[in-house]
Amino acid sequence: MQLAPGRSIAVDRLLHTFGTPFFIDAPELDAVDGQPFRRLMIAQDTGSAITGPARADLFIGSGAAAGEIAGVIRHKADFYALVPRGLLGG
Repeated sequence: MQLAPGRSIAVDRLLHTFGTPFFIDAPELDAVDGQPFRRLMIAQDTGSAITGPARADLFIGSGAAAGEIAGVIRHKADFYALVPRGLLGG
């Protein structure tokens, strides 16, 4: 599966399923496009450094410019997994 810049995230594979949609709200993060970062993203990747229920790595893209942006992203964010009603048994 090809990752989509600004829409794909890497998550802890032991806790989240690939294809799960997440809403990421990081109002202090504006390095991507100059606007507060609030968007729907899809879990499509994993990594050994991504551990825990509310941790993700944003895929910004490839190349030097994307690398510079990704290198400064360390912001706290609200992280919501979107699951169908009733799936969690509540």
